[in-house]
Amino acid sequence: MATLVKALELPAGTVESEVQAGPVSGPGPRWFVVQVKPRREAQVLRRLALGAVSTFLPFIEVARRRGPARRRGLEPLFPGYLFVRMFPVGEAPAAWSRLRWTPGIVRILGIGETPVPVPEEFIEAIQERTKELGFVRLPSPLMSGMRVRLRSGPFQDLEAVFDRPLSRAGRVRVLLKLLGQPRPVEVDEDCLEPA
Repeated sequence: MATLVKALELPAGTVESEVQAGPVSGPGPRWFVVQVKPRREAQVLRRLALGAVSTFLPFIEVARRRGPARRRGLEPLFPGYLFVRMFPVGEAPAAWSRLRWTPGIVRILGIGETPVPVPEEFIEAIQERTKELGFVRLPSPLMSGMRVRLRSGPFQDLEAVFDRPLSRAGRVRVLLKLLGQPRPVEVDEDCLEPA
């Protein structure tokens, strides 16, 4: 969770300190975390939508390599979990009962049998990060002018200077010193590591 807080650029300790401090105050519905069976997030999301439950399932862009091909896809930001917006248990016990018995749900995160709301600021920060693209895209750790080493390909183990990204598909340009001159070469970003 701490890595996620850092990746989302939230203030350190936002999640842990506010959840441990107790329930979030204020009237109205709040966000809660529901644990679901592995790889069943979308299925549970559809079932809850049919029951008119507000849900939030943030996604993150990931790169997967299958053989020589590299594909980008979307995965849940928190695999096995999704957020639901509901009134506290005391205000809507029937809705909580339906939620608990929804197929695919393992449990509702809380202290004992009492669900604990997630701080609004945490959800707002994630929603802000997903607003532009509809998912979270982590920024590249590579910056222009940075020295890098190629991990694979025909130029494996050679050092280069990172120039710039070329496409959303993960292609970048580096400058390799070939025949005494810096030459631009296009490679997959996954093939690079800081030198």
